[in-house]
Amino acid sequence: MVGVVVKSKLVNFLVTGVEVNYDRVGAVYDIVGSGDVDVLARVMKSFEKAYGGLWVGGKMLLTETAVHLSANVLNRMVQKGSLDIEIPLELIRNVCNEGGFFTKVIRLDTDAGSVKFRCYGAKEVVALIERYQKLHSEAVRVAG
Repeated sequence: MVGVVVKSKLVNFLVTGVEVNYDRVGAVYDIVGSGDVDVLARVMKSFEKAYGGLWVGGKMLLTETAVHLSANVLNRMVQKGSLDIEIPLELIRNVCNEGGFFTKVIRLDTDAGSVKFRCYGAKEVVALIERYQKLHSEAVRVAG
C-alpha cells in the first residue's frame, strides 16, 4: 500500500469467484454448538446467484492514491479467492451511491468493471474519494 491513509471504514464488499470452505465453517459451528452447514451453503449459494458474488466483511482504506479493500480474519479462515482489492484512483471513472437497506452501497466504476462495497457514512466516503481523485489527477497533471 502506497500513500497516507485518509479514511478507514469497516465494510462489506462484493467479491466474485470466492469459494467457501464449508468444512471449516462446520468446525466453527461444532465449536460454538450451533448452526447447520447445509442450510448455510444453500443460503450462500442463493446470495451468490442473486448478487453475482458474495459480500465479504472487512476494511476499506482510502489513501491519497487508491481504494483498498481487504477481508477480515474470519472471512479469510473460511473463504478463498480474491479477498484483497486495490483500485488506483486514476482507474476509477465514476463513484456513486446506490440504494441499500441499512447501509448504502458505493459503486466504483472502472474500465474493467465495477467494484461495490457498503458501509455506514457512504455519502462522506463518496465525497472523499471524489476529492482525492481530483487532487491526484491535478498532481499528475502538474508533474507530467
